[in-house]
Amino acid sequence: MVKYDCEVFGHMLYSPELSYNELYAIEADLIDELRSALEEIGAEHIDLSGLGDALRMQCVLHGYDEVVFHGLCDAIATFLPRKVDGRLLFVHKDLSIVHLYCFTNGGWKEAAVDISMKACRYVEDVAPAFLRPDVDGDSPDGE
Repeated sequence: MVKYDCEVFGHMLYSPELSYNELYAIEADLIDELRSALEEIGAEHIDLSGLGDALRMQCVLHGYDEVVFHGLCDAIATFLPRKVDGRLLFVHKDLSIVHLYCFTNGGWKEAAVDISMKACRYVEDVAPAFLRPDVDGDSPDGE
């Protein structure tokens, strides 16, 4: 059985300044370049779907390797047009960590969040949402 340790989600948002024709020309090239970059790192089950003003992406990777993620981000930063901002979210399949990469102005930045059970135990003193007052101080049922 093939095991994939990483699920990848992406969202590329086109600038509202782009004309209809510019957007579709950019999108066609972007799909080809993203598919090529993802295949280069061994991604499988690649899905790239245009949604008018955005491009959604999803795929899986065999391993969860930050060095590989950085290489992919470097590659994307070289071909992502200036009028396109993007995000990639890498989720470890055991839900221990997520990495978020944001692309804008020809560069990228990274954020990682520990979502393991250890992180959940850290906040176990917090009351469940249905017992906490909402922002106005009322109970969630409106009383």
